[in-house]
Amino acid sequence: MAATDGKASLRAALAAACGALGVAGAPAQATEVRTGVLGYTEPGRVSALELVGDAKHTFAGGQAATFRFVYDVLSGSSANGGVPAAAAQTFTSPSGRGSYTTEAGATPLDGTFRDTRFAGSAGMTLPWGRLTSATLGLYGSSEHDYTSLGANAALTREFNRKNTTVTLRAARYEDSVSPEGGAPAALSAMLPATGGGGDDDKLGPDKDDDDNGGDSLAKSVTDLGLSVTQVLGRRTLLTLNYTNSRVAGYQTDPYKLLTVVDPVSGAPRAADAYLFESRPDRRLKHAVAGELLRHLGRDVMTLSYRYFDDDWGVTSHTAELAWRANVAAKQYLQPNVRWYHQTAADFYRRWLVDGQALPEHASADYRLGDMTAMTYGLKYGRTLATGNEVSLRVEYYAQTGESHPAEAFGDLRDLDLFPTVDAWIVNFGYTFGK
Repeated sequence: MAATDGKASLRAALAAACGALGVAGAPAQATEVRTGVLGYTEPGRVSALELVGDAKHTFAGGQAATFRFVYDVLSGSSANGGVPAAAAQTFTSPSGRGSYTTEAGATPLDGTFRDTRFAGSAGMTLPWGRLTSATLGLYGSSEHDYTSLGANAALTREFNRKNTTVTLRAARYEDSVSPEGGAPAALSAMLPATGGGGDDDKLGPDKDDDDNGGDSLAKSVTDLGLSVTQVLGRRTLLTLNYTNSRVAGYQTDPYKLLTVVDPVSGAPRAADAYLFESRPDRRLKHAVAGELLRHLGRDVMTLSYRYFDDDWGVTSHTAELAWRANVAAKQYLQPNVRWYHQTAADFYRRWLVDGQALPEHASADYRLGDMTAMTYGLKYGRTLATGNEVSLRVEYYAQTGESHPAEAFGDLRDLDLFPTVDAWIVNFGYTFGK
């Protein structure tokens, strides 16, 4: 994973790993609190630490209130989109004041990346009769160059003697992007550093976080969803989901570059070798997912699949298998394996060629390219004598792509253009008040 726009994808993974509380009501009053600490590291690249607190209170009337607070810190080196070269390369840092250098043959990494984020959400579920409930929620998050505010609603109805549950969901988010140094024009050239303070990677996080410049840019997200949960027997549960997401506004990663190479040698051209990327300002996404839970004696198997596509040309498939083995009365082990494959966006380009006309949109961000990823994990959970629960999960993630594509020429043929990205994830959880 990488930084900036990838902060969204990284944090989404972190949030999923820590887990959220459900919102279903219960007839008796109860309060439950879940806490989590998660560490994420890509050796030689990005590292993250996240703290999560969830609380849920169920009232005697069946109403349920939920709260969540998240604090995370990200730092390290992020791939800037440039291709490796046979000679060392120097890039201007995001603020425009400093620079950093990548050695010959290495993937260009921006080591000035660091950020902190605060996020919070609250929700209220209200029963409407015996079979229907409605949920309303608010969300907000803030980091030094990105702010997001949102609201969501859901309507749930049970049918078929409560063996079938249907939920309709809607959410709206309004985001504000304030890139360091201001947002560059699409496919404009990276300018030399202006100086006035030295390299950004020698500055403290607080100083680096204050380098915002220019007006903020807006982005809006509208999500609509439908889910159906069906009891298939005493031991089997099936859930199906569909989500439609429409994104409008600024979606370019202002910190990602493309390299313009010589048409013969494949080396970066002599002047204006690095251009800022450009992405469309509209995106329509569809996702269909299914999850099957099956009780096998005292163990539980979970099998899930998700299909995704959008009008950028990205298509992905995700399949996961998890097996919860209850090894003792109050202890369990849960191994899991997840496979992911993605096709490239229509405007994905590993590089641009000098002398050729520039496309309307182009990005070298490997997260928009063809890739395959595998995740292997193991979770241990235990219920304490007090009734509280503790858990520890460790996962290994490996992402691969075509490192020597057929279209490479000149110096590019001898360079690793898509190095394997691997990561370790460790998550500790503690639940009390059940």
